[in-house]
Amino acid sequence: MTNYPPMPTRRPPEPKTYPICTIKKAMDIIKSKCGDVYVKERHGKGRNKVIILPEPEQELNSIISYGRRSPMNVYEQKFCGMGHFLVDDDGNVTIIISHIIEIQTMNRNPVGASNLGPDGEYNSGLDFLEYHREEFLRNEAKFNTDAFGYQVDPFLKLCGPSEFVLEGHTHPDLGVFYSETDKVGGAARAASSPVCIFVCDPIRKKMLGSIGKDFAEAEIIVFSRGTASQEDISEDKRLLSPTDEIVRLTSQCLRTRGYAGDIRLHTRMLDGKGYLKIKLVIPRDRRE
Repeated sequence: MTNYPPMPTRRPPEPKTYPICTIKKAMDIIKSKCGDVYVKERHGKGRNKVIILPEPEQELNSIISYGRRSPMNVYEQKFCGMGHFLVDDDGNVTIIISHIIEIQTMNRNPVGASNLGPDGEYNSGLDFLEYHREEFLRNEAKFNTDAFGYQVDPFLKLCGPSEFVLEGHTHPDLGVFYSETDKVGGAARAASSPVCIFVCDPIRKKMLGSIGKDFAEAEIIVFSRGTASQEDISEDKRLLSPTDEIVRLTSQCLRTRGYAGDIRLHTRMLDGKGYLKIKLVIPRDRRE
């Protein structure tokens, strides 16, 4: 009988560590580095946080037609999020979403979407997902400036390259909850890191997120570009079409680095007439 040498003892994996950062500090970083942004929506509650930055907010809106019923979002859709993990001194997790990638699948219906084809065949859309992810990671640090001159992802220096942080899918006009399939699949995806398991109903405009394999509660914080006050002004029904265009262009300038000023709309009590006052300081290098 041959005596084989004993197998080496397998070392347990080293526990992962993440940058220490409070939610207040994370919010301050976003507001100082991302330009003219504001919190557009909040969903859920909990000590853990999931922050969607302005650019992935636009990406998600485009993928799932957030806020309306569309030809593509009446069937379930799948997507994943790239970004960063942060923790505070109490162990609470903050996930920063820096990029959303749609998972292409050819097997969808109103209550499900499979990574396999209708007959169980391989889904070539997964090849696209891998290519998209690698291309993004290769270029994210080089092209990290938005159209207004601000940072798209202000956490790259603190955290390094983005990683997989969110597993998401939609429940079109069904509300947000975790099915048994969601719980089993989510626990597997979050087995080794505090991944966010994310469900969105794009038609009812609802979101649900949890952290890790134990599905710890999380509040979702969605950032968008601009300010609430500027959005209110640009959509004011009292403005005539040419004035509306002036306000839109001025708002765009004010969201660009180097410009300063404000927009004010007043209504005179005596006759109800509206008066628009715009102050726009143009940087020297933009004057023509």
